[in-house]
Amino acid sequence: MRNKPKKPIAPWRSGILDHHKRNKRKRGDITKVTAQVREEVNRRSMELLGTDIPVCERCGTPRELSKAHILEAAHMGPGYDPANIMNLCGTHGFRGTCHDWADQTFIGRQWKKQYGAMLRFYYSEGNGKNYWSYKEEA
Repeated sequence: MRNKPKKPIAPWRSGILDHHKRNKRKRGDITKVTAQVREEVNRRSMELLGTDIPVCERCGTPRELSKAHILEAAHMGPGYDPANIMNLCGTHGFRGTCHDWADQTFIGRQWKKQYGAMLRFYYSEGNGKNYWSYKEEA
């Protein structure tokens, strides 16, 4: 079976739906961790822990790292802001990993709040302002 060639679009139909644009960004566009933020978070983890490879910002292991939101993606935590993203070992849901500990335990959620406050200070007044211009969203 051969595919038929598509017909050209009629002139009166071209551009008919151009006015249908999305006003708001989708959640995934806001919460997705960008490539620039990934590079910055890796640089920051190496600087803060004094290593030459990216490591977990809680325990210091270099294996199985994932990017974790401080303000969860479900709550529209921005992925374009390095002060909201950190390197943690493991992934959400694997027991015994720093990522699971930070998301699932009360103490871990408190630690995330404190670490997030430290990161906001790091990017607003600390050494991080030399690498990333941090502007808090209203």
